[in-house]
Amino acid sequence: MRALAALGLGAAALAVAFVGSAAVLEAWLTGFLLWLHLGVGAIGVLALGHLLREEWLAPVRPPLEAAAASLPLLALMALPLLLVPGQLYPWVAEQVGPEHGPRAALLQPWAFRLRSLAYLAVWSLLGWRLARPGPQRRISVLALVLLLPTATLAGFDWVLSRDTSWYASLQGFSMWVAGLAAALAAAILAARTHPDSEGLPGLERALLTLGLGVLWLWFTQFIVVWMADLPEEAGWYLRRLGDWRWVQLGIALPALLLAIALAAPPDHGRWRMVAVCWLLLVQHAAHLWWVVRPDAPLAQPSPWLDLLVTAGLGAAFALWWLAGLRRPSR
Repeated sequence: MRALAALGLGAAALAVAFVGSAAVLEAWLTGFLLWLHLGVGAIGVLALGHLLREEWLAPVRPPLEAAAASLPLLALMALPLLLVPGQLYPWVAEQVGPEHGPRAALLQPWAFRLRSLAYLAVWSLLGWRLARPGPQRRISVLALVLLLPTATLAGFDWVLSRDTSWYASLQGFSMWVAGLAAALAAAILAARTHPDSEGLPGLERALLTLGLGVLWLWFTQFIVVWMADLPEEAGWYLRRLGDWRWVQLGIALPALLLAIALAAPPDHGRWRMVAVCWLLLVQHAAHLWWVVRPDAPLAQPSPWLDLLVTAGLGAAFALWWLAGLRRPSR
C-alpha cells in the first residue's frame, strides 16, 4: 500500500511539475502545505507528549505516529516546488538583488532547494524515530530544538517569500503551532476509541491551550503591524482584508473562537470534543488558504480544482497513514 501511494504520488508530482498549469501548481502548493502541517504537527505533538509524560498521549499515539512516519511521502509532494519554483515564487523571475539585504542570498533557486531538502530530511528522520515504540524523551528534546528553526524557515521559504517585502518573523512559528492543533485534532478524530477518563482531561487542556495559542499568535502579529504602521507589512494584511476577508472573518476566525468556547468548560462529552476537533481543522485549512492564496503570482485556481488536488493528495496521505497505523507499544 505504501509503495502504491508513493509511486502514484511521485508520478503525479512529476506530471504536475513539468506539464501542469500555473493554476494546478498553485492548488498543489496549498494542498501540500495542508497535509504537511498534519505530518510535522504530529511530530511536535508526539515530542511534547513524551516530554510531559501525559496520559493523554496513549489513546492518540497510534494515529500520531502513523502521521509522523508519513514525511517521506510528503517529501514527494514537494517535488513541484523544487522543480519549477518560478511558477510559484515571483522572486525567481525578479532576480532578487542587493536591495533586499540578507534575503538576496536566501532567495536563490539553488539555496531554496537545498534548504527545502534539509527540512524534509530532518523531519523524515525525526518522524521515523518518534514513531518507534517505547518512551522517546531524549529524541523528543532534539525534535523540539530542530522543529522550531526548521518550521519557521520553511514557513518563510514556502509561503512568506512570495512577498519579498514581508519580514514578520513569527509567521512560520505561528503556522507550526496551528499545525500542532490540527494534528492533535485529526489524531483524536482518527483514534479507534474515545479517550478514557484518565486521558480525557489532558486532551481537553491540550486542545484549549493550542487553540488559545493560535489565536494569540495571529492576533499579536496583526496588532504589532497595525501599531508599527509599516507599509510593507500593512500591505500584506490589506491584500487579505480585501477580497479575501470572508475567508478569515467568515470562516477561520469564527471556527477558532467557537472551538475555544466549546473547549473551555471541563469534562467534554464525546460530541463536544469531536466538534472542537472539526472546528480546529476547519480553522486551520481556511487560515492557511487565506495566508497562501492572495500572493499567487500567475493564476488563481477554481474552488473545484483546489478541492480535487487537495483530495488527491489526501488520498495518497491516507493510504500511507493507514499502512503505518498500529497500536502503541508501552
